[in-house]
Amino acid sequence: MIKVKSAATVLEPERKHAEAFKALSHETRLAIFYHLVRKGEAGDTVGSLQEAIDVPWATLSHHLDVLRRAGLLASRREERYIYYRVRPEQVGDLVRLLTACC
Repeated sequence: MIKVKSAATVLEPERKHAEAFKALSHETRLAIFYHLVRKGEAGDTVGSLQEAIDVPWATLSHHLDVLRRAGLLASRREERYIYYRVRPEQVGDLVRLLTACC
């Protein structure tokens, strides 16, 4: 068992962490995630993502849903656009978990 101790919390591996890593294990989802990390807090629209990643709309929608269900992405609607962004708090947990034994 890996325990990450900080001043405020102890982090242990959980199913949600495994689901997040599983979601990132696909090349297209990793490319989407990396693109959104570079976009920062503002995120990016689905249309811009589709252009950048160059996958069909249905495929992109599926991958975004997998990443969102894994807790890695958040979405918001502004008028007719949907923006996705990385949830930094979830990513921080994954990084702390990975670096716990290093």
